[in-house]
Amino acid sequence: MKINILTEEVIGKISAGEVVERPASVVKELIENSIDAGADSIDIAVEGAGTKLIRVADNGTGMSTDDAKLSCLRHTTSKISSAEDIYRINTLGFRGEALASIAAVSKMEITTFDGEDKSGTCMYVESGEILRIRPAGRPRGTTIEVENLFYNVPARRKFLRKESSELTEIVSVVGRFIVSNPDIEISLTQEGRRLFHSNRGESGIERVAAVLGDDVAGSMMEIDSGEEKYRVKGFISSPSSTRKDRRAQMFFLNGRYVKSRMISETIQYAYRGMLERGRYPAAVLFITVSPEDVDVNVHPSKLMVKFSDEKALKEVLQRTVYGRFKEEKKKDISAFREKEDGRTGPEEFLLREEDKDIQTEFAYKENLSGPAGKRSFCSEGLPFGEIQDTERPFQVGGCYIVQVNDEDVLITDQHAAHERVLYEVFSKAKESGPPEMQDLLFPIRMDLSAEEALIMNKMIEDFKTIGFLLEAFGDNSFIVRAVPAIIKDRDVKTVVADVLADMSAVNLSRVELVDELVKIAACRGAIKAGDRLGEDEMLSVLSQLSRCDLPFTCPHGRPTSFRITIDEMEKRFRRK
Repeated sequence: MKINILTEEVIGKISAGEVVERPASVVKELIENSIDAGADSIDIAVEGAGTKLIRVADNGTGMSTDDAKLSCLRHTTSKISSAEDIYRINTLGFRGEALASIAAVSKMEITTFDGEDKSGTCMYVESGEILRIRPAGRPRGTTIEVENLFYNVPARRKFLRKESSELTEIVSVVGRFIVSNPDIEISLTQEGRRLFHSNRGESGIERVAAVLGDDVAGSMMEIDSGEEKYRVKGFISSPSSTRKDRRAQMFFLNGRYVKSRMISETIQYAYRGMLERGRYPAAVLFITVSPEDVDVNVHPSKLMVKFSDEKALKEVLQRTVYGRFKEEKKKDISAFREKEDGRTGPEEFLLREEDKDIQTEFAYKENLSGPAGKRSFCSEGLPFGEIQDTERPFQVGGCYIVQVNDEDVLITDQHAAHERVLYEVFSKAKESGPPEMQDLLFPIRMDLSAEEALIMNKMIEDFKTIGFLLEAFGDNSFIVRAVPAIIKDRDVKTVVADVLADMSAVNLSRVELVDELVKIAACRGAIKAGDRLGEDEMLSVLSQLSRCDLPFTCPHGRPTSFRITIDEMEKRFRRK
């Protein structure tokens, strides 16, 4: 096979693929340039979730005409001038590839003024080639418009996700800059609709609230490791306020957003013994370290970094996070000792009563009739075989409902069983109308992140279909007015928040989204492993499960119950 020398056009498109993966990548690179230019006001506008237009305007230093011409060439930058500079980088950008990569796969217009020339400069670039330059009036700063992203790379455009998904990524990117730059005013609009607007001088926690929502921010504690080789500052959530995923975790290294599994796992370890399985804390951390002790030149996206002393950073993270919990525990112990009534166990010191995320009440407490001492496994005929004259049900491990008689043992997973019950109730509601709803005596306000609000606005009618009545209440706030009666005693706020967290992680068609909503709502609304149930509550679960169309498994395919016969027991003990 003959070796070919690639043209500059092909090289540019290949290089662009490393830097510009999607519209959010363009937004990220342009905002970084604005920050490096000293801007304290940045306006971002997008159309078509960034595929039609991305406009970023700032009041930074701007560029001269000569610099504007150079800015779109590969490997041209004002950030570094020698190889040694790579190891002491204090700016967000430094590769000299961003504008060149963006220009290679779009139609781009740059309008800039440095305050020194007689007028500003407007330059039009298409497929990496400068087509025209003209004088232009503009205050000091730069405006960059990127149109028709990937118009000349159809394969790349084909693999972009739906507009809603791409917009969600842009919202996430802008949100990170808002959190990490409290001295910069940043706004984001999508086709004229304002999604974000931050003001200069807001406190760190106010910025966190603007991005992650008041509910998350309200549960957070401030941390500061003090002056060390690795200084860690920021906010972490209390162990009682956790999430289904890690989307509420943000890590910034010297002002740069980074992804680090090591940092996330280290934080998780600091919460050891305090979190439910599959739950993650919210965390917004700012790590400061000498530029010489970290390598940000690992990947063109600059999201991955390497630390010269990873062990030292882990120690600081664990000590700082866990130390904060000990401080809170001491405060709670002091407050407890001042009380004159009652005592409680040591685990109570850490969590306030209103913060506890453990629900022990099941919605339906049916008073099923039957002899006081013995009952059948299922009066409705649960299709595992009819077993009569059982002893009272009891719970094992806070998770399993057990019934026994002289011949058999029936073991039911309380969460899987209730999840199946809710799934069928919600599924039938799609055809027959919403299930019975329970109006809340005190409607619940939910303050969501901008990302979650986008999902809620899209799915609010679908929530109503399965019995959740919600109303918009401001930009990113909603009011929960009614819930399905079958889960009325659950922690409604947690259920809805968990459903939104799961919905944000899927990329499905409209029909698939509704089906996924039903599954997730059933899972999040069901009683949990660890919930203590009374006898009537256990019998209620079994009774409702027996009336299901498909009682054998939960919606995810796990079995709800299984039976152990006396014959199987005798074989296990080698009596047969």
